[in-house]
Amino acid sequence: MAKSKWKFRQDDLDTIITTINQGLMKKPYWVEFHDTYADGTPVWNGEKSVLWNLMEQAYPEERAAMMRRMMSKMEELGGLQKGTHQQKLFAYFAKYYFSVIDKFSSMLYNEDGKLYEKMKLAMLQGAYTNDTDPLGQSLGDGKSPEVAWVKKRIQYLMSKYSFGDYDAKTAEGAITVRTSAQADATTNSIVLRLTPAMKLYPTIAYGTTIMRGARTDAGKPCEIVVDINGTSDQQLSVKSADYLLDIGDWSSYVINGALSIIGKRLKRLKLGDENEQKVKILISSLTLGNTTSLEEIDVQNISTLGGALDMRSNFRLRKFLAGGSSLTEAHFADGAALEEVDYPASTSYVELKNLDKLTNEKCNTEACAPNVMSYFVSGCDNLQPVKKLIDIMDTQVGQVPHALRYVRCVGFNETFTDGRAFDKLSQLVDGTYQGIDAEGQYGNDPYPVLDGTINLTTGAYRDTYDALMTHYPKLKLNIAKWWIRFEDPEVKRICVENWDKDGDGELSMEEAASVSSIGTMFRGGSFKSLKELGLFGKISMGKCAFEQTKVEGSIVIPEGCKEVSTAAFLNATAKTIELPSTISYLFGSCFQSVRVDNLIFHGTKPPRIYGYWEFAYADIKHIYVPDESVDAYRLANLAQGLGFEPLSEYHS
Repeated sequence: MAKSKWKFRQDDLDTIITTINQGLMKKPYWVEFHDTYADGTPVWNGEKSVLWNLMEQAYPEERAAMMRRMMSKMEELGGLQKGTHQQKLFAYFAKYYFSVIDKFSSMLYNEDGKLYEKMKLAMLQGAYTNDTDPLGQSLGDGKSPEVAWVKKRIQYLMSKYSFGDYDAKTAEGAITVRTSAQADATTNSIVLRLTPAMKLYPTIAYGTTIMRGARTDAGKPCEIVVDINGTSDQQLSVKSADYLLDIGDWSSYVINGALSIIGKRLKRLKLGDENEQKVKILISSLTLGNTTSLEEIDVQNISTLGGALDMRSNFRLRKFLAGGSSLTEAHFADGAALEEVDYPASTSYVELKNLDKLTNEKCNTEACAPNVMSYFVSGCDNLQPVKKLIDIMDTQVGQVPHALRYVRCVGFNETFTDGRAFDKLSQLVDGTYQGIDAEGQYGNDPYPVLDGTINLTTGAYRDTYDALMTHYPKLKLNIAKWWIRFEDPEVKRICVENWDKDGDGELSMEEAASVSSIGTMFRGGSFKSLKELGLFGKISMGKCAFEQTKVEGSIVIPEGCKEVSTAAFLNATAKTIELPSTISYLFGSCFQSVRVDNLIFHGTKPPRIYGYWEFAYADIKHIYVPDESVDAYRLANLAQGLGFEPLSEYHS
């Protein structure tokens, strides 16, 4: 290299798309006349040319028209018959430029790279100097970055010269509406704030008039003022919506009828507002086309917006606000990034699948709870769907029939601190609710589908548990303790006052089992039922325990109780009295003057009598004893002449 007569250097390459004079890919796709690099150097060498500057000033419209003719001819030469203007223009470059690149083998580019490596070594050895690092000039075929550059350049120039998708006559790729003057407008104009996804000229068409905004950087809003022609209804099109991030706030625009939104790079769609007074838009339906980048949708307080909104392709959607609208259904993508949902009161269909970022606090169903007919929640790890389901059921209390009909709740793990709320779930098996299958079809499951885990830090009623387990074998319930469900609130009051040790306002099975004596707590009272006493421990009754007590249903004495105390049931009235198998003694006057339809002894051995008048003046219609012990009871002459019947014949 030291003896070489040649100084290797690429030069004058600024005509090759992305490349500058030094052979580096630094030229931006948005470059125009009079643009400069960061150091202030003009991009174009002809910046100071008097001729070109005069032509620019003298023929601005002619230059634009010529550019449009050139692009039209390029489309023709490209040969692509179908597709977008972007695709047709790129076909020209693919045919006449990029196809040529493909004819050069990789070996040639490798050899070229070796040359620049040698040049770099020569520079390091001081053999020569250069204003550009040789390794930076080793570009290979440069196809991938140049393809990306050309595609952006095409879009940019179409926006600058109102060609293709930016032409007033082209409907392709545009968001088109019909609008008129605002009812409260003082200037009879609207301001569109369009935010491009790349540097270009945001453009709209009002009627047949093209209105191009200023050259705008990516992510920066561009304002375009549209003067409305009186109160007449006029077509307005937002051009090339695929290259916009945001179309601004449309809530105050007077837009009627059906609205279709497209824009594959669109991140925000604000059509409504939380301030009802601000909302002037009156669309009847909303359709989302290719809007896969949408992160926020706001249709709040658009009272005319009804029907269903399909967002199943919007996997990036984080926020959906629809309060105050008339939407009946909102369908989200399975596994979307959804973080916030605000349902309107009109919603009857709630479907949430695999939305692991959604929480109860950010999922607002309060307004629609009275109207929810179908409830489908699956795989929402941070949501508490069962609690939300219970809230909906509570809201519909008193409805005849209730609006909620179909339920599927799968993949939850929830903790309840209130067993009474949990008790609400037992209503799901009363025959007025049905299930939904995994595909969202009705009618295949006669009962709602519940599959998950519920943890109760407090107590629950056993009958609720039994009812749920019968129908939901996949449901896992972790219960801290079991409460006794009392048929009579007065009985519950007495029991809680006397034996509720933990102060939770309920009597648990454990608390009942620890009761050793009921004394005369129920003496002389009037109750619906005392059957819950059968869940107590080895109690003693106390003298006159149920004297003059009136019970519409049953009195059940628990296992472990050994004796019926003196005058225990004196003058008592009940449908049924059940005595456990552990009763060994009957004391004086224990059943004197009792009035009972069914007296049941569960002991196979007749109890011994201590005292007198045990059954004096008793009005007992039936006495039931174990089938194998009928004869033994008869021989014992236990009831002073009253008959005994086998227990198998008893029907409660």
